[in-house]
Amino acid sequence: MSYNSSTETNCACSKDIKKDEESNFDLVLKEKWMEAQKNGVFRYILNIQDSKILEGKYHFLVQLNIDRGYKRRSPENIISMNQPFNEKDFNFTKLVSEEQIMNLNNTDKDDIIAINASPIEYCHSLLLPQRCKQLPQLVTKHSLLKAIELFSLSLSSYIRVAFNSLCAFASVNHLHWHLYYLRWRMLLEYIPKRHTRTLRRNM
Repeated sequence: MSYNSSTETNCACSKDIKKDEESNFDLVLKEKWMEAQKNGVFRYILNIQDSKILEGKYHFLVQLNIDRGYKRRSPENIISMNQPFNEKDFNFTKLVSEEQIMNLNNTDKDDIIAINASPIEYCHSLLLPQRCKQLPQLVTKHSLLKAIELFSLSLSSYIRVAFNSLCAFASVNHLHWHLYYLRWRMLLEYIPKRHTRTLRRNM
């Protein structure tokens, strides 16, 4: 995949995993995100007042981001995981051009990266797959592949791609994935894993 230009609760273990590396994708994303911040496109300047790892089995990381609580757009009223898209509600076809920072491998600007105007972390952006199709917030094969492809574009060990579904704190019912950099290890990076082939053989 090519590209061109145009902090909520997380699991954590330890900070500063290693010296970070950057690809051209990382550099362009960070440059465009910081440019949008400088130009006042966000609802607030990201300011995480405090961070804390909770005791317990999973070492959850909690962060204090007061501005997000008071200045974010009011969430959509979500009552079902199968709630249909409603063009009368806020959706990502209504983004202004200053919020759109990358067009991903197409000429019709259907797959884009935009800033999250109410960021929770550094470079908090939104992957908007097939944006103009006005799809509800349900994972599609195309969107999952695009999310995975973003990892192949990045060299950073801190990049995170996340999906929150309807009735699980998704505030906009329009297909999107979250993208940001987090300098803490997440649970899936250090818990024991088993290869899926091994699991299939044992079934």
